[in-house]
Amino acid sequence: MWRMDYSDLKMQVGETLQLQPRDGEDSRRLQVRLIGYLPGASLLVTTPKVGDKVMIVREGQPYVVRMMIGNRIVGFATTVLRSCARPFPYLHLSYPGEVEQITVRKAQRVRVRLFASLKNSNPAFEVEKPRTGTIVDMSTAGALMVAAEPLGEIGDEVSISCVFKISGAEKLLSLPAFIRNVHVGQSEAHGEGSYYHGLEFNLTDQQDTFILHGFVYEQIVKAHSE
Repeated sequence: MWRMDYSDLKMQVGETLQLQPRDGEDSRRLQVRLIGYLPGASLLVTTPKVGDKVMIVREGQPYVVRMMIGNRIVGFATTVLRSCARPFPYLHLSYPGEVEQITVRKAQRVRVRLFASLKNSNPAFEVEKPRTGTIVDMSTAGALMVAAEPLGEIGDEVSISCVFKISGAEKLLSLPAFIRNVHVGQSEAHGEGSYYHGLEFNLTDQQDTFILHGFVYEQIVKAHSE
């Protein structure tokens, strides 16, 4: 981790920021969107919500902000300067004087435990119901899925269905992929004789790509902030 000057902070309107309170016992990570900023003065972000309700945020509340800029996780301390209700709920946050960042290597994997189902187009593995397994790590480029039985052969085209939780909301995605490797080992879920499948995503839908990247980056930010 190293520090950078705020003048190097290149943000895009619409990006997701994560706010975490710096005081009290509330450690929730709140998702907001950047709606504008004036360098050296303030950041304008949407007011966070809990469920469908807009939170009441007091002026002077200190937060830690984390966000992804390119392949960097950027973090800094801020304070709520003003909480506004019109023309829509938004906050003025103090602009950072000092910023810390971590560079994330390309296609960095994160450890997860996600229940998933897989459909294979290979006739030898086609079944009436999708086969199930557990995704144990993932990147924006692919995933490692473990199952009690082989789900296909190297080169097979498959579709993986899984629920991703991002910014507090659950999204069911069906992601096209290729099986790139298969090996047998031991797993926590299935014990000895478990089948590990290395999957390479073949994403074509822009919205699916956005959700997947958001999920992976959220896990990376969470891991580095704990």
